[in-house]
Amino acid sequence: MTRVAIVGTGFIARVHVGALRAIGVQVAAVCGTTREKAEALGEGRPYDDVRELLEQERVDVLHVCTPNDVHAEQALAALEHGVHVVCEKPLAVSTDESARMVAAAAERGLVGATCYHVRGYPLIEQMRAEVAAGTTGEISFVHGRYLCDDVLFPASGWRVDPARSGPSYVVGDLGTHWLDAAEHVTGLHIARVQADFRSFAGGPLEDYAALLLRFEGGAAGSLVISASAARRKNQLLLEVEGRRAGLSWDQEEPNRLLLRPADEPTRLVVKDPSTNRSSARPLAHYPAGHAEGYGAAFRNLFAGVYRAIAGEHDETFPTFADGHRGVALVEAALASARDGGWVTVSA
Repeated sequence: MTRVAIVGTGFIARVHVGALRAIGVQVAAVCGTTREKAEALGEGRPYDDVRELLEQERVDVLHVCTPNDVHAEQALAALEHGVHVVCEKPLAVSTDESARMVAAAAERGLVGATCYHVRGYPLIEQMRAEVAAGTTGEISFVHGRYLCDDVLFPASGWRVDPARSGPSYVVGDLGTHWLDAAEHVTGLHIARVQADFRSFAGGPLEDYAALLLRFEGGAAGSLVISASAARRKNQLLLEVEGRRAGLSWDQEEPNRLLLRPADEPTRLVVKDPSTNRSSARPLAHYPAGHAEGYGAAFRNLFAGVYRAIAGEHDETFPTFADGHRGVALVEAALASARDGGWVTVSA
């Protein structure tokens, strides 16, 4: 039986626990900042030191669900012990750190996964399959937004603290999800970025960012990210515009996709394992009309990760290399916001 541990005890750790239960994986141990916090998660043996956990428990997989500043340290410790790693995003606070993580996993032949859960939604896979099938035609531009209202409330937590979050707030926390989804759906890498950062809450990190994007092959893009949009709780809107058709998907309504042919009426595509594209069907666990969402997306991501850990060939989940690209995109946006102009993405 695969032995799994989690480091971190907050909201996202609980999401991981629920998704692991759904695929039949039990958590053997939990590490928190205190043993009491680890015990409160209600899973496995509690620890307050991740290295002690790794030495005592002999686990096969570590899920890193902690603030960004310790992702690299904890993941590298696990890899040194021969343990596969599933790490929350952003993968690290710098490309120096994320490159070390990629290299360490590759050197030891271990699975390194980045939690870009958006790839786990059935209709995101439907979008990817439509693009691949030529439904949209040549892509002209990709656009959208990721909005929430966290900084309109006083307690925004560690994400607004540079010492814990790293050099970026909303681009690292929200934007990396959207940017990965855009690249995954279109099959195109973002080559250059131009960014404008603001902090409307007056904090040390940006809580608003506007990005212009240039994709390899010539497609354009734009993205607005904000943590100060009233009553927007978790809106990731991704729209792809092609010569033949456009596609629109919103995480707040994850079971609905708009397909907008240029010469026909708009069609509503619902999550439906009996009618969706063949690659999207396995990601839907209930019939059409039975909603699935956020937690199920993690379940789908983890199912792919654990297939790979079991030795099966699986390319459905985002890897450390994908996470490294996300960190490189954050650094390009930071450089552009600081110095102005277009910045080439380094990875």
